[in-house]
Amino acid sequence: MSLMEQCYRKYICWLCVTIVVMFVLPFAVARLSSECSGMALCLMLFFIINPIYSAILGFNCGKNIRRMWNLPLVSSIAFLAGTWLFFDIKEIWFLIYATVYLVIGLSAMGISKYVDKSKKSFPFSDTPNTAVITCTHIVDDKEPILFVSHDEDDGMWQFLCGREHSDDDAKIVSLKYVFELDHTIGVLKNLPCGYCAERESLNDKWRISQQ
Repeated sequence: MSLMEQCYRKYICWLCVTIVVMFVLPFAVARLSSECSGMALCLMLFFIINPIYSAILGFNCGKNIRRMWNLPLVSSIAFLAGTWLFFDIKEIWFLIYATVYLVIGLSAMGISKYVDKSKKSFPFSDTPNTAVITCTHIVDDKEPILFVSHDEDDGMWQFLCGREHSDDDAKIVSLKYVFELDHTIGVLKNLPCGYCAERESLNDKWRISQQ
């Protein structure tokens, strides 16, 4: 699975969870609960669940702000649509709640982006313009980096997708370029010469072994 496909699946997953929390839950409270329990559930939903979810959603969106920036807005709109539709009243406080959730989500997204950016400073001891070997599958097809080696004879770094390659598949790029494609390789900054690291997917841990 390519990096773009993984990002798309993550977006769809968060979108579905958002619809459930912000749109379906108001329906459940309004239509399925009794009058006495409904008030308590509304308070819990409006003042606990929704603010916490907005912060969690925003924090995760900040890690991929280019593709997920709009989810806090979608979340607020879903809440507003759900409450106005299922509670049969156009209470102005629902609009205020939706605005507060949007502010919480955007603030969490900004904090996450700042924290993520501070973690992404170039970690390797080699200079950013160090020449490294990668492949067309990573550069052109945006496939994840699944194999990294630090050659013992010349200290050359190789960042590959794990497939079999021909000479035509090879690409020479800078170490900074590869790091900007995938910041998770930063944990291998101290990989000794003569060692390699492998993983099954972008979300798996690296397995380090001697070449």
